[in-house]
Amino acid sequence: MSQSLTKPDEIRDSLDEDTLDLFWRFITERQQVWYRRVVEGQQSPWTDDDILQEYRFTNVYRELDPGTQYVIQHILEVDASRQDKIFNVMLYRLIGRLETHDYLGFQSLDDFDAAEFEAQLKHRRDELDETVFTGAYMVSGYNHMGSSDKVENVAALFDELTADSNFFDQALAADSLEDAYDLIRAQPGFGNFLSYQTLVDLLYPVDFYDGDSVLSFSPDDWSSPGPGAQKGLKQLVTEFNGFDRLAVMRWLRQHQQEEFDRLDLDFPFLETEAGDPLELSLANIQNCLCEFYKYHKILHSNGRARRCFRDSEARSGNELRSIYETAPHIRVPERSKI
Repeated sequence: MSQSLTKPDEIRDSLDEDTLDLFWRFITERQQVWYRRVVEGQQSPWTDDDILQEYRFTNVYRELDPGTQYVIQHILEVDASRQDKIFNVMLYRLIGRLETHDYLGFQSLDDFDAAEFEAQLKHRRDELDETVFTGAYMVSGYNHMGSSDKVENVAALFDELTADSNFFDQALAADSLEDAYDLIRAQPGFGNFLSYQTLVDLLYPVDFYDGDSVLSFSPDDWSSPGPGAQKGLKQLVTEFNGFDRLAVMRWLRQHQQEEFDRLDLDFPFLETEAGDPLELSLANIQNCLCEFYKYHKILHSNGRARRCFRDSEARSGNELRSIYETAPHIRVPERSKI
C-alpha cells in the first residue's frame, strides 16, 4: 500500500467487536457462496444464511462481477488510446448495461457523433424494445440537459463531454488518485458513486499495458466511501477519535488476513497469475462495507434490500467460469486449494 496507516491501535480499539466479527463472517460467507457456485459447481442454495439466500449482494471481489469483466475485456483491452478508454468506461458506467454498450460498439472520441449515438439508443429502446439503461441505481445529474427524454439528455451529456478534449488528458496527468476522481466528479451526470466506479475501472491491470492500468495508480492508493460504505462504517466504529473513514478502511485492508485467522475463517481468496492469494483491495473493502450495511440492516430488522436474488434469472456457474477463464491477472482457485 502506498500510504502507511495512522494510529492502528486506536482504530482497532474504536471498532465494535461483535460488528467487526460479523463483517468478516459476512464477506467470507458471501465469497464462499461464489466459490461453491462457480468453483465447486454446486446447485443452489449455496449457503444456510437466509439473508444471503433471499437477497442479492454483489461479489466481494468487484472484478468478479460480469459487468466489470466486460469493462476489462471489452474496453480496457481494446487496441485504442487511453483517452478513448476513459470515455468508454464513463459511457458504460452511466448507461450501466453491458448489452447496450456492446450494441453501440467501442466509441472513438475523434468520431463520436451525438446525433448518431442518440439515434442508436432510441432504435434499441423504441424499435427493438430493449432496455437501454440499468435499473440498479438512479442517475439524475443530466436532467439539466433540457429534455424529458433520458436518451436525449444522455446524448447531450456525452456531446458536451467530448467537446472538452482537455479533460481526458488532465485525467491521465493527474497527480493523485483523488485528483483524478475530482476531475471525473466535475463532469455532468457523474456524482460520487459513478465517479468512483469509473475510477476503479481505470485501475485494473490489463495485458494490453503489460499489467499496468489506464491510470498510473493503485486501487489501494485512495478510496471514496460512498453513502452505503459510510453507513457500514457507522455500524463498525463506536467513535471516530482523531482519524477518518479512510483510515478505518485502510486498517481493514491491511489486517484482513490476521482477522480471518483470528476468527478461524476459511476465506477463498482469488489468486494472482503466480498462484498467490489476491487480497481484497481498498476498493473492494469499500464495496464490502456497502454490502455489509445492507446485510446488517436486514439482520437487525432495520430495513430490506431493494433487490432479491432469483436463481432462475442468474448466470450459471459454467457461464461465470467461462468469463473468468479469459480474465487477465486473476485466476480462479482450483477446488483442492480451499
